[in-house]
This record gives sequence, C-alpha cells and structure tokens, in this order.
Amino acid sequence: MTGVVDEVSDLITPGAFAHTLATRPVKTVWHHEWKDPIGVVLEIAEWRPGDARFATIPNWPAEAGALVATIQFNLRTQRGRDVYEQVRQWHEHGEAQFSIGYRVPPSGATKRSDGVRVIRKLDLYEVSPVLHGAHPMTRSLEVKADGGASELEHKTTVGGHLDFKAAERQVGRGAMVALYVPGEIAGRIAHPDGTFARDLHITLAYLGDAERLPGHPDDLADLVAAALQGASPVEGKIGGIGRFPDTGDGEPVFVPVDVPGLASLRQRIVDAIESSPLASSLNVDHGFTPHITLGYGLPLDTVPTPSIAVAFDTVHVVRGPDSTPIRLLGPLATDAHTGPTVAEPRLPSLASAEEKSAHQAVRQALAAPRWARASARAAVLEAKSRIPTGVPVSPLQPLPASYEDIRERVSSAVHGLLASEDGTWCCIEATYPDRVIVSVHQGDSGARTYAVPYSMSGTEIALETPQPVELATVVIPDEGSARPADSAETADNLLVRPTLRALAEATSRVQAADANEQLEPVRASVSNLLSALSAKGLDLTTEDDEDGTAEEPLPASGPAAVAGNGIDLWDDPYDEPHDVDEADEADEADEADEADESGATVHLDATEVKARLAAIQL
Repeated sequence: MTGVVDEVSDLITPGAFAHTLATRPVKTVWHHEWKDPIGVVLEIAEWRPGDARFATIPNWPAEAGALVATIQFNLRTQRGRDVYEQVRQWHEHGEAQFSIGYRVPPSGATKRSDGVRVIRKLDLYEVSPVLHGAHPMTRSLEVKADGGASELEHKTTVGGHLDFKAAERQVGRGAMVALYVPGEIAGRIAHPDGTFARDLHITLAYLGDAERLPGHPDDLADLVAAALQGASPVEGKIGGIGRFPDTGDGEPVFVPVDVPGLASLRQRIVDAIESSPLASSLNVDHGFTPHITLGYGLPLDTVPTPSIAVAFDTVHVVRGPDSTPIRLLGPLATDAHTGPTVAEPRLPSLASAEEKSAHQAVRQALAAPRWARASARAAVLEAKSRIPTGVPVSPLQPLPASYEDIRERVSSAVHGLLASEDGTWCCIEATYPDRVIVSVHQGDSGARTYAVPYSMSGTEIALETPQPVELATVVIPDEGSARPADSAETADNLLVRPTLRALAEATSRVQAADANEQLEPVRASVSNLLSALSAKGLDLTTEDDEDGTAEEPLPASGPAAVAGNGIDLWDDPYDEPHDVDEADEADEADEADEADESGATVHLDATEVKARLAAIQL
C-alpha cells in the first residue's frame, strides 16, 4: 500500500514505484526466499489514491494507493502447485496477504519527527505471498485457474447476446463503446462470484478484437465524439434480474436497464460507425437490449437488484486496455415535429482503397496550369504578400496552454522520472495527447523505449507507470510497399532531423534577440552543445597553423539553410539583385594594387585571434 503508514513505520508515497517499474522486471518468490521462485509476474502497476478501481474494496482509505500485480504460478512444478493451492485457500477465507522485497536508494527516503520513514523512491525486486504483510490491508483481489483466455481472444460470435458476452470477456483486448456503472452503484450490485464492480457496464456497440480494428487507434474515439456532439446526459433506473440462454459458457445473468433516451444515444453512435470504414467491424445482427451483465453461471438464487436511480454523463470508447471518456454536455436541440435533431457526424478522414493518396494529390496539384507557370519562389513571395502588415491587433484573453508548453512540461516531468540518475539521459521521440514516447540511454547499454501515459490538471503533469515499447523506423516510398529502415535512415529520422529542427528554431530565436545581454543565459547551453559535438569527434574549428592560430578569420555567420526549415525559400540572399558601382570596383582594385606594390604586411596578435574565434563559436 502507498500513502499510509504500515506496521513497520514506513510510508511509501504514491509514485515511488514509477521509476523501478520502468527499469526492472519484477519477480515473484515464496516468503522472500529468492531460492524459491514460484512463477512469473504478468502485469504490475501502481494505482494512485482515488482510482475508481478501489471502489470494489470495502473500507479502502481515501488517501491510500496500492501496487497491484498479476502473478501466474508455475503449475508445472510442485512448489508452484503448492503455493497456488495455499494462496487460493487463503483467498477463500480472506486471509491472503503479500509483501515486497525492495531497496531504498540513497536520498530516497527521509524520517519524520514521529519516527516514520517516508519513502519517495525505491528499487523493487520481488513480490511474495506471506503469512502477514507489513500492512494488514494487503490482499488478493482474485485467484482463479486459467480460463482459456487465449482461446477466447480469437473466438468469433454469431450474433444474439453472444456479442455482448464477448465484450464482457474481452476486457483489455476488445473494442467497444459503453456506459460504465457509477462506482458507488457498481459496488452495491456486483456479485461476489461475477464481474468485478469496476468492469460493470452497458455495451452500446461492440467491434470485436481491438488488434484487428482497422485505421488509427484514435479513429473510433473521434467518430463517437463527433456523433455525440450536443448530446445530453441520460438518466433512469436499473433493477431486477434477468437471464439470457446459455450458449455453452454459462448462463449470462444481468440487471435490466430502463433509461429513456439510451436507445437513441446508441443509434447515433451506430449510425456514425456504419458510415465509416469501421462499419465492417460493427456487429448489428441483433436487437438492442440494454443490460448490465453481473456474471455467467451465477447461482439460481441470485437476489434481484432493487430499483436504483442512475445517471450517465460519460460515454467510454474502449480499445484494448485504453479507454477514452466522452462527456455528454447537451442538451439536444428538439424540434416539435421531428423530435431530437441529430447532428451530422463529422467523420475523420480514414484511409480507404478508393481514396487518392497524398502523393497522388500533390502530383495532380503540381501538374495543374497554375503551378506550371509559377516557380516555387514566386509562390512563396505571393503567399508572403498576403500577410497583412501594420494591422492593429485587438487585445486577446490568454489562451490555454499551447502544445509547446504542454510538451515542455511533459518533457520536464519525464526527464525527472527517467533521467534522474547520473549518466542517464532521455530523448522525447513523440508526444501524444495522452502519452509520450521516450528513449532512455545509459552509458553503452543501449536505449530502452517507453510509452509514458500522462494527465494534466491545470499546470500539473501526472505521469503514470511507463510501459516498455518497441520503436521502429519504417520507410514509406512514393510507390510500392513500406520497408524497414536501414541504420543510416534510422539515424537520420531519430537523430539528424530532430536535431536540425531544434537548431533551426534556436537560430531563428537568437537572430530575433534585441541585444547581446538577452543571450547571456544561453552561453552555457551552447558551450555544452559544442562540447558534446567535439566529444563525438566533429571538428568545429578552421585549419590551424603550427602555433595554434587560425590562418584567416572565420566569416560572419548568416542564416543557415537548414533542410526543412524554410529559410532557404523565405530569405534566399542569392535571389535578390546585387547592384555594384563600377567606380567602387575600380577604387578597390587600385587599393589592392597599392598594397601589393608597398609590400605591406598585417601582423595579427595570436591571443586576440583565439579570443575572437572563441567568441564566434560561443
């Protein structure tokens, strides 16, 4: 448990497990005996205080979080079978408890005046079933035999209520649109031998295995959000008991749902999906019977649920382990004659075989007469001429946090989490609205890549447990199929191009500075950059003579034509006329001749030259 003091006077703060879960696989043993492994840890995550999943645990403290692991016992060994049977018996009698084996790194904890050790960071090695845990509320959430999950993952449905059953059984793997039962009500109606309270829901649309769903992972959420624009929350009652016919895996037992407006809400979602490339995944060969499945094969004397008022203001789009909440902010615009006006869904542009590719569209645009008559430079100048100048700007209210601001805050939080140790650094590879992809480097051990989910509340960034992912670079040619990138292409994509973009942006900001004093704070960072480049063997100076002085002064640096930053198009110095006065040319020639005839020599002070070179480099 986190957030509460245990019986050995330790308080593990929420978030203390984040770093170690991202960097070390956790093992499982019997009573902390490393010589007695009992299986493997399939999943392990830290639930923060206030997580809705705690609603199923009676008397759980509001300030408490927990480390939650899924352990698979090795039933091929005598030790694994013995431990499984013992833990199951403990679980049936409410006596299962667990403990962790860990080490607190230096500066990872402090001690309060009351003697409590506050642990803010720890290195976790193993989790163990034990007779007594350090906190009496450690427990088992579920102990079960292998239910054939691998088979269910590929099972096809034939319509009817089997479709809804697949949605129930494919928690973490399926794709669906659903209304989840509010936590307090879910805890009241959940059956001890049935579906967990946190998983009780009303299925509105089921689309099968998430891995087989076409398109981008965000497409389904975008469709549903567009379809529900303007929709209002719905409310009604649930209660009673019902049973669907047994199709071989146990008789489904459910709670009937009577919520006016639920059918029309579902129809909006179905209409949007049927009008999209996701239509083939939607199963619509059955009627809609709103219900909450309590479980399968429950006892015949299961007590009916009393009538309970319920309201739903959020629709959840579930794709595998991810869930996207969509708030119902209504009200609906109602017409006295035609009923509720349903907004036309704004469908995302999902790719299909009949649509033109981007490359085809570009080639068609380039082939048009307008482009045949105008050069790229002329097009850019024309675009620049349309930008109004001297137009007064009306005062604006401050805008919400920008993408750059959010990315900077997320990057700072991720660096603090994954690159807090000496000799470790990380690079942000991609930032998405709900997660960031980051590569972590430590010495010569190679890079590890993680997806780090995050949420933002005001200016605060909350990071969830990093998940290991594999990062691959793929080349998509104009014609032909995609192929894996070679090492040079991968380096260009992950190193060269991001570096060029960052340097181009930095160069533009330096040129926009009003005075040298404004740039003084960047001196140390630029020096570090030059040192890093030099450490990689890049020569950053001109050729030196034997005594270390430069043979000729470095030219003043102008705007660099960095690939992809647009400077070479917008500010091409060679595209402007250069008028030279013939008299000036003659005067310069005469001065050069006089210098040659006199044999004059200019002497340079070596110290001064070095100082100027150093100033230019910085």
